[in-house]
Amino acid sequence: MISKSSSVSLGLVVAAGALLIAGCNKSGGGGGSGGGTQAKAKTVAVDTAGDIDAVANPNAVPGGTLNLWGGPAAKTLNAYLDYNFFTKELFGLMFDGLAGLSPTENKAVGILAESWSTSADGMTYTFKLDPRAKWSDGKPITAEDVQYFYDVIMNPKNLTSLFRVGLDRFTRPVVVDSLTVSITAKEKHWMNFWEASGLSPLPKHVLEGKDFNEVNWEFPVVSGPYALDEVKKERSVSVKRRADYWGFAKQFNQHKYNFEHIRWKFMDDPLKVLESLKKGDVDMYPITRANIWANNTDFDQVKKGLIAKQMVYNKYPMSFRGYVFNLRRPLFADVRLRQAMAYLANRKLMNDKLLFNLNTLLNTYFADLYPGNRNPDKELIEYNPEKARALLAEIGYKPGPDGILAKDGKKLEITISLHSFVDLRPVNVYLEDLKKVGISAKIDQMSWSTWLKRMDNYEFDIGWAAWGASRLRDPESMWHSRTADQPSSNNVAGVKDKTVDSLINLQKTEMDMEKRNAILKQIDNRLIDIMPYILMWDQDSRWVLYWNKFGTPKTVYDKFSDEDCITTYWSADPAKEKALAEAQKSGGSLPVPPLKVLYGE
Repeated sequence: MISKSSSVSLGLVVAAGALLIAGCNKSGGGGGSGGGTQAKAKTVAVDTAGDIDAVANPNAVPGGTLNLWGGPAAKTLNAYLDYNFFTKELFGLMFDGLAGLSPTENKAVGILAESWSTSADGMTYTFKLDPRAKWSDGKPITAEDVQYFYDVIMNPKNLTSLFRVGLDRFTRPVVVDSLTVSITAKEKHWMNFWEASGLSPLPKHVLEGKDFNEVNWEFPVVSGPYALDEVKKERSVSVKRRADYWGFAKQFNQHKYNFEHIRWKFMDDPLKVLESLKKGDVDMYPITRANIWANNTDFDQVKKGLIAKQMVYNKYPMSFRGYVFNLRRPLFADVRLRQAMAYLANRKLMNDKLLFNLNTLLNTYFADLYPGNRNPDKELIEYNPEKARALLAEIGYKPGPDGILAKDGKKLEITISLHSFVDLRPVNVYLEDLKKVGISAKIDQMSWSTWLKRMDNYEFDIGWAAWGASRLRDPESMWHSRTADQPSSNNVAGVKDKTVDSLINLQKTEMDMEKRNAILKQIDNRLIDIMPYILMWDQDSRWVLYWNKFGTPKTVYDKFSDEDCITTYWSADPAKEKALAEAQKSGGSLPVPPLKVLYGE
């Protein structure tokens, strides 16, 4: 299964290495399809021993269909070519990794690997595959498939550079025998085991000889609990549960991956998604826009308890949203300009008046490292146009006859690049405040795919970015100089800073998490000083609407996840479905679920 270890998807609160989170997530024109030839279904005998997933609902039974929003239309289904919340989830259901991170503890859980060992020097990891592990066509999953995964990702001709950041620390895996593979690190790093355990075998017997950059819509052989069922380009993708999935024998997978079918429907407009939910075309809607949550979620079906409205408070790592500067452009070389623009962001007004005070204002890139999500060593920058004017004057900017600031005959003109999901109201407030001091600023809002392409190619002045986070924070892919000019890098800002580099290098060999977090705080302080982003805000809970007909864990999500875990842990509930249908037919109500769900209570 595929997930990523540092900050995740740009632009969606939905990042190098193929790290598996064991509890969660683990065609072409005319409607391509996948799934291919499946081995004959059979009853799987469940192991009597092994790890148990405490999050899984013991009352869950297989069956039913789950309809989800898949975001904008996918340009590929291959998560290694286009990593976003949809492809991550899809590949996580179709392909297993060697081992992953427990959903409740910071320990490894075996998936394809039945055991592993580490050499005395801590540099070589040897994994023994479960001999029962089979591809969906019945062929065994072998050590060669693990090696082949490495070869595909590390091939410079493939558009997989994001995943090479972590794997580049390793030599090519060695096939010891058909079920045993070893991989050796070139350098010490606390993430090495997690990178190695996240190796996700690809079917060599199917893909060898093909151009991986063209493997987009058909995946006829898979290793995970689901296989592709139907692909309707620009419209939807569905998967079907594999009754013959060997992994259902593992204790850890009991009462999980319950839906017979999962279908994602593609839509660009968040408000259209809401209307689709009301009509029953999608079953749940994770909301990230405060104005939609505050203004559009108290409709009749919610008031009657037919649709649940909940704010889930768990240990999901906080990240950040804000405006990213393209530091590759000479315009932003002077930190004082970036500071001035930060003083012109009236965040408190935006949050209070437009976002209903639902977001946490940030002065840190690693909010949950600190009590109250606030870095005590740094100011929470407040709106101060006078300070902004003073900084701009100090740089040498002076107003011209038209009121626009200029320096050396060049006007201070900036374009803010946005995708179609962004709420324009706070952006327009910011735009007006920029113009008041003489900065000529304009918005360029475009489709998600166009915006992502420009961000990947660093064709922007300033962009809006919303990042996710992970329990295992590895800052290298996002902040190290060596990633600044790599195509499609997480280092969107283009940060190249010797102090940041040295701190990142220092934390690589620190095995103690508490000490690593202390180094992360130093990195945080330096990033705040050099200001690659104007930090804005993030949510301290996950907001979700869903039809009140599902079986869920007690806490709706698991300890560390957001809506990603729904495909893993939720299930159809015939009794709830019947009660909902009766209430809809009679015009009646159901018990309204609690608004707030607190993990551990």
